[in-house]
Amino acid sequence: MPLKKETLKTLQYVAGILFLTVAVGFSGYKLVTSVISDRRAEEEHQRLLNAAVEENAQLPASFTTGVDENGEAVETLPPQYPPLAIDMEMLKGMNGDFRGWLYFPAVEVSYPVVQGEDNNYYLKHSFEGEKSNSGSIFMDCGAAPDWSDRNTFVFGHNMRDGSMFGAFKKLVDDPSLLDANPRFYLYTEDLVYTYEIFSYYMTKSDSNRYMVFTSDENYDKYTGWAVENSNYSFDMDLSERPNIVSLSTCYGSAGTSRRVLIHGVLTLTEPYGIK
Repeated sequence: MPLKKETLKTLQYVAGILFLTVAVGFSGYKLVTSVISDRRAEEEHQRLLNAAVEENAQLPASFTTGVDENGEAVETLPPQYPPLAIDMEMLKGMNGDFRGWLYFPAVEVSYPVVQGEDNNYYLKHSFEGEKSNSGSIFMDCGAAPDWSDRNTFVFGHNMRDGSMFGAFKKLVDDPSLLDANPRFYLYTEDLVYTYEIFSYYMTKSDSNRYMVFTSDENYDKYTGWAVENSNYSFDMDLSERPNIVSLSTCYGSAGTSRRVLIHGVLTLTEPYGIK
């Protein structure tokens, strides 16, 4: 099946307009107002974390996932995801575009993910709908909101202070950060998805790495190239072609076309049992 050229073009455009919010060439006025905006955005994020997320929550001993042929309850093993208690109802009430919570422990990224009607609004608006240079972490507007696409793109600004996807700079400088836990997690109202990183690398905003696909042939070409060109060696079996989430941000000075792409492949789906 041929690639969706119009979708590729749209994703390249989104990657192209994600840029560093504060640059050396800004005027003094813009620099000051930008720093104030960044500070307000980080304060909002901390308020959201404090109100909506409890770390080190008590995980259930097991899950009851159904009944067997004898009508007996079927229990699964204890969950393997990090114990975050997330107030999903509160987050959905605050913003109907909420699609899940992204947690990437190796680089200390913990943010809500939203999905707008287009890929422009959340470039300059916070989770609470305020104008903000930091924007929000958002998934592609054309993606399936239940994370069921074969390759779902999630975008975020590379902030100078290390917030949002600015934390990816640490990973570029020190790949060993993934040695202990090369995974990120997406928490939704009912399920938690575990994605194991199989590749990350530098690319350009107009490259064909910003593609979605439906055919097995294109999946294999895409992941094969990603593995061969990865900045870090991962031992992953992709023969079953599980779904991918790709995290994207800019890298370098303002206006640069360089991008960092981090690909995670779905390795585990579990019921979300912390309420």
